[in-house]
Amino acid sequence: MKEERARAVTPEHEALDSAATSRARTRHIQVLRAVAEAVSQSLNVDEVLDRALIALTHVTGHEISSLHLLSAEGDQLLLKGDRGLSPWLREVNLVLTVGRGLIGTVALTGIPRRFDDVTTAPDLLPEARAAVGRANVRAFVCVPIRARRRILGTLSLGRQTGRRFSDHDVMLLECAADQIGLALDNARLYGETRRQLDELERARASLVRAERLSAVGELAAGVAHEINNPLTIVLAQTHLLNQESMPASVADGLRTIEVAARRAAGIVKDLVQFATPRVVRRNPCDLAEVAARVLAMHAERFQSDHVLARLQAEEVPPVWCDAEQIKQVLVNVIENARFALTTNRAGGGNLDVRIAPSQFGVTISVSDDGPGIAPENLPRIFTPFFTTKGPDQGRGLGLSVAYGIVREHGGRLWADNRPEGGAVLHIELPISLRRDDRSR
Repeated sequence: MKEERARAVTPEHEALDSAATSRARTRHIQVLRAVAEAVSQSLNVDEVLDRALIALTHVTGHEISSLHLLSAEGDQLLLKGDRGLSPWLREVNLVLTVGRGLIGTVALTGIPRRFDDVTTAPDLLPEARAAVGRANVRAFVCVPIRARRRILGTLSLGRQTGRRFSDHDVMLLECAADQIGLALDNARLYGETRRQLDELERARASLVRAERLSAVGELAAGVAHEINNPLTIVLAQTHLLNQESMPASVADGLRTIEVAARRAAGIVKDLVQFATPRVVRRNPCDLAEVAARVLAMHAERFQSDHVLARLQAEEVPPVWCDAEQIKQVLVNVIENARFALTTNRAGGGNLDVRIAPSQFGVTISVSDDGPGIAPENLPRIFTPFFTTKGPDQGRGLGLSVAYGIVREHGGRLWADNRPEGGAVLHIELPISLRRDDRSR
């Protein structure tokens, strides 16, 4: 009879088990599909994290979730997304130490952890115990987020109800974490690829600009030589004619010719300076001292133009450079900033020179609070003869000369508009060059 009863109930049990298994598989597929759809819609890390947590919350029905990623140094976990965390619980979770506490241990070992009542966990952080109790968190599970066998962070779920997390829930969460890890790794690779493409584009633009400057320099040298000779004759003859007595109208005409010829001679002189290869004599140079001398040279002009010039110099090592040429760079850049302040608005303004260490070497930033640089002009300001000044105010060679000098020193010169208004030009110079370069 017992065997018959066993045979009678077995089909019903099997049907119930089959239905439960089917429901579990359906739910499993729903969660993974929701997470996959969420993380596949973006290559932005923040969006991937936010969408993944939203998808998990909607499908699994837990009340609390948090997602931490490893810091660049790998010793901390930074909270990058959460759902349902109270303010005090979020504060506790903002920055966690790897290897310390529940979540920190998962990040270190890569082994998931689950508790039916998290308040009983022996290694719950002291600062978290009160926050967890106050938030009435009971069931808790934390799994690692992996990609390419590396732990990227952790994914944690919490429940305020009495329902525990099952083995199936843990397995499901691990699969979701793996999907998130893959999406994060793809986003990281995409970000690195974009960064490398941007660097290649900047290098290409810099190469094109350098080739253009070289071609213009060769052309300028030839043009300057051909123009200089007839200009010398014009000026000499004008000087001789001015010694003779003549009607006032003729004398006025000669003076006009002389002024125009001298201006043309000045342009030729600038062309020769731009085109002639410079002999670089490098020595250890105190950039703060060079900048202070340049500002002192302009002191009276700053005062008359109502420009407040300030120098802020951090402690930096001496730079191996030609001090006179770097001085010329600063003169050109500072004069450009002063002109922007005094011609585009009344009352002058502020001009700041800041010297600070950088990853590449030392950076000199010259900023002003003037009108800034028109976006369409930013790519052109170092092009020879490009200028927004009037005919008698500039020839468009100062920044081109500065650009060439900085490049000869193995550095970079670029311009930006400041978010708060005005423009800033950055001069970045290496601290030292190779030994064979130092004798040049």
